[in-house]
Amino acid sequence: MYSGPIINIHTHLRLTDDLEKRVNNWRKWKMLKVVCLMSNARRRYKGYFTNDDFLRMENKYADIIVPFASVNLLASQMDQPDRIDYFKEKGFLGLKFEDNSYPYNHEIYWPLYERVERLRLPILFHVGNLAHVGVIEGVNRDKRDGIDGENMRPYRLDKVARSFPGLTMVGAHLGDPHYNEAIELMGDYSNLFFDFSGGCGAKPWVRRITAALMPPLPGSKMDDPQENPALDLFAKKLVFGTDNPEPDIWVPASEFIMDTLQIPEIVRENFYYRTAARILGFKN
Repeated sequence: MYSGPIINIHTHLRLTDDLEKRVNNWRKWKMLKVVCLMSNARRRYKGYFTNDDFLRMENKYADIIVPFASVNLLASQMDQPDRIDYFKEKGFLGLKFEDNSYPYNHEIYWPLYERVERLRLPILFHVGNLAHVGVIEGVNRDKRDGIDGENMRPYRLDKVARSFPGLTMVGAHLGDPHYNEAIELMGDYSNLFFDFSGGCGAKPWVRRITAALMPPLPGSKMDDPQENPALDLFAKKLVFGTDNPEPDIWVPASEFIMDTLQIPEIVRENFYYRTAARILGFKN
């Protein structure tokens, strides 16, 4: 089992958290930084921290918690570029894009991307299937503010990545269920990365991710990057994230995936730490 430093690129804070207990557990797993993604106010009823909740919190754990602000992308409530400046001024070190009424590549979002690129903040995008959020605070799947998983397919990031080469982008969940799109895009763009968190780290999810990253032909040479593409993905493009579960679940799950794909130990440090450190602009 990997025992080196870890950066968690994707988790959430909940209103019911015993934060000291969580942070102590993160330190036990040698997590140097943990990206905590905030949610918009409409998700607070499910217990998630919002941007305002975080700003009201006395952040005693600034040495480990890396806050990402949630940007409102609903048609009738959309944040404007000056909101991005506000988030940076308040100490947020990155952004979360999710619940978008329009596809990520719609030009209505261009001014936001331009401002984010200028301010050099990374964005973590929810990509792929999205759990139902219900009808709350103007969110209705069937009307103007509707949320549609089709708007969050990995290929919706293609035009964004090519149009904003200075924008650092992380896609969540390996684009589930559109894994091939995510894998193709990572090979095309130096500024696009993915985590494969999701599914509460349960066995069915872990096995689907393993199958998606498996070499396409039986009998492939697992130490040859041309036959086992996962070698380069773990070395350069994939980053560790947990989403809702704790590392107690996702470190063993990640090790299972990498053991199955025969990823060398020297490469695993990139996946767990070095690539994310570059994304966040930390020295490693």
